[in-house]
Amino acid sequence: MTTRDGIDLYREFIEVFRREEMLALFDFKAADGDDGALSGLCKVSRPKAGKSDSRYISLLFIIEAPDEKALREARARFDAIDWELLGDRLPEFESVLSIPFTLREFTGSHFREIDIYLKDRCAISRRFIVDALCPAVCSVAGIRGGEPVFREDLPDGNLAEAGGASLVSRLRNLFKP
Repeated sequence: MTTRDGIDLYREFIEVFRREEMLALFDFKAADGDDGALSGLCKVSRPKAGKSDSRYISLLFIIEAPDEKALREARARFDAIDWELLGDRLPEFESVLSIPFTLREFTGSHFREIDIYLKDRCAISRRFIVDALCPAVCSVAGIRGGEPVFREDLPDGNLAEAGGASLVSRLRNLFKP
């Protein structure tokens, strides 16, 4: 997919993954009990060492949108989320940036990146992701998140990693070159 200015949006999207270090994945569904209306995966990342002076966690929501109706609903639902409410639920929160984009020609999914900028004192660990970040994000977004699946070398390594293979496989298959 190339714009009139010659920018290849697909390549730009993939380049984001090269600048970030994946920490965890979790699947999610709408919290309002609407079976299947909103579901997908969320990738939790941070900038690789030396790639950014900013301190942030990047959440990439990969929302299943197999048709135009599902795409419109996903966009509307994520457009309505007030991500600034994270400040009320996450003491480490400093600011947030929400970036919507769709690569429907390649995936049948809607993507929403949420960059959460954190205060310097925040230690990014499994415990922070499980006990603070995920509950705050799920509450604000109105979703039910599954158990996060972590990289093995992330601090607080004693947390369970149930179900990792299927989530990781889904994400790998989605972004195969």
